Amino acid sequence: MGSRCLKGRGIILGGRFENWIYDLNGDETLNGFISAEGWEEAKLMNAWYEINKDTSVLAMISDESFVIRLMGIECDESGHYSSSRIKVVAKCDF
Repeated sequence: MGSRCLKGRGIILGGRFENWIYDLNGDETLNGFISAEGWEEAKLMNAWYEINKDTSVLAMISDESFVIRLMGIECDESGHYSSSRIKVVAKCDF
């Protein structure tokens, strides 16, 4: 399998659609980030990360099923802007 690059918006987690941005690259294992922008979306992502940070999570990304591991989160909260970005490792769930 050659190198892949998945970039876009929209992830299904546990049957729930999240309008989060994904940017993943790799061969059999994809590395990258999922991110959220805006106060409400970032707050939701932060809470989701805290609940799931010690487990693998099943996700639908770009019409493919992946098992993702959460490797860490970065948060940016300023007076006018908020965003969160989670480092992930994703493997296809065959």
